[in-house]
Amino acid sequence: MTTANMEAPANTGKDFGFLERNPGLVPPLGLLVPLVLLIVLITVINPVFLDGRNVFNVFRQIAIFLILGTGMTIVMAARGIDLSVGSTVALAGCVAGIVLKSGAFGEGLVSVAAIIAAIGVGAAVGLLNGIAVTALKVPPLIVTLGTLTAVRGLAYLVMGSDQVRNFPDPFLWMGQGRILGMPAAGVIALAVVLLGAFIMNNTRFGTYVLAVGGDRSAAIRAGIRVRRYEMGAYVICGALAGLAGAMLVARLNAAQAVLGATMELHAIAVVVLGGTFLFGGYATLLGTFFGAVFLGVAENGLLLMGVPFYWQQIVIGTTLVVAVAIQLYRFRRQGMASG
Repeated sequence: MTTANMEAPANTGKDFGFLERNPGLVPPLGLLVPLVLLIVLITVINPVFLDGRNVFNVFRQIAIFLILGTGMTIVMAARGIDLSVGSTVALAGCVAGIVLKSGAFGEGLVSVAAIIAAIGVGAAVGLLNGIAVTALKVPPLIVTLGTLTAVRGLAYLVMGSDQVRNFPDPFLWMGQGRILGMPAAGVIALAVVLLGAFIMNNTRFGTYVLAVGGDRSAAIRAGIRVRRYEMGAYVICGALAGLAGAMLVARLNAAQAVLGATMELHAIAVVVLGGTFLFGGYATLLGTFFGAVFLGVAENGLLLMGVPFYWQQIVIGTTLVVAVAIQLYRFRRQGMASG
């Protein structure tokens, strides 16, 4: 049985051997205590952290991490990785900006069209990644490293070095609006995470994605169409990167080709921090949620403490390496096979 976990494991009804080989593996909540301690430390240093406006901004910022992290969690569950999500954010955001400025429809319709276009562009990039990985059998790291560069180039081809600004209010709402006092972006992101958890826990797609990541050979012997589910994981990841691109443009009220730089590192960091197994077969969207909150709180805290931007990047990169090292150490202690 393999599992993605938001609250409880899903029963796949098949033994693909992953959790049976690793009975000590449990849903990771290890970030909860460090997260509370981090919040206390930052608050002691700068009480502004708990100011309502700052908390609002933190949750709005976390929304992008959550959406990208959800897609990355699904890809990693299938033993893949997508380094192109940051570039996809840029390309999707630029396409959304162009649609918004086309003036083809009224404000409401053009806003919907821009969001659909952004998601469609992201899904297309994901499909391209999936085809290269499954049909051409190129390693995911190489494929998505290539599309990271190529898609960024497309973003510059579409937008150039310019930017477009001042979008309709219905579109800006998804990045700047509120729902019952909460940031609309955060509510949308939470809905995405919950939907992702439902898919991974309660649908055949989620079960088979985890089976493919846990033991590909066993999945093939069980009659699973492995390529279909691997490709589906990449398409979902790309589509969510497109949604994140539209949301980022709505938050900034500007679209330009430089958007999304290094966001692939943020996405990987929140997933690994949350406890999703780096080599497939086990995923926890609850962990991804805590990972996104932890990273968002850390970045905001560094900003409030006046830490320069380049030190923030050093902290993020170091956190990613340490998180992977801790994950591998913990899994080895539990007797997990290296995969």
